Amino acid sequence: MEGKILGVDKNGNLYTIRAHDGERYTFIKNEWRSEGTPYVGQSVDFDISEDNKAIAVFNITKTTIEQKQDNVSRAIIALLITLFFGFIGTAVTRFAIMDEKKEEEYGKLTPTLIHFVCGLLFFIPIIGWIITLIANIYYSIQNYKACK
Repeated sequence: MEGKILGVDKNGNLYTIRAHDGERYTFIKNEWRSEGTPYVGQSVDFDISEDNKAIAVFNITKTTIEQKQDNVSRAIIALLITLFFGFIGTAVTRFAIMDEKKEEEYGKLTPTLIHFVCGLLFFIPIIGWIITLIANIYYSIQNYKACK
């Protein structure tokens, strides 16, 4: 059966699950079969014992293929937003779309400011346009990588 963890007692030993059928079940921490510690809001899969308790509780996570598909979709959106909106697209990508785990590797504020300065060069005829175009393409690719 599947459900979500609703809460945990003060000692962190007794958890309550609300199953998809609306019923509530409890389980003790010893019944946790996945890595890590269970937490409130986590999706779980479990069996029910004869005394109506949840047993053999497992974390339900997206498969690797589903995660990769989500990341590629997000990366393509980031690329398109940056191509069409320039440095504003970089700001949206870095502050709203990019996964926080990648913040250290790709940064947030610094790339946005550099892209903004490159965007200001647009007002210089020809050379500025070329630099701005190159910056937009470069940051579109970087934002794609940051969101993938």
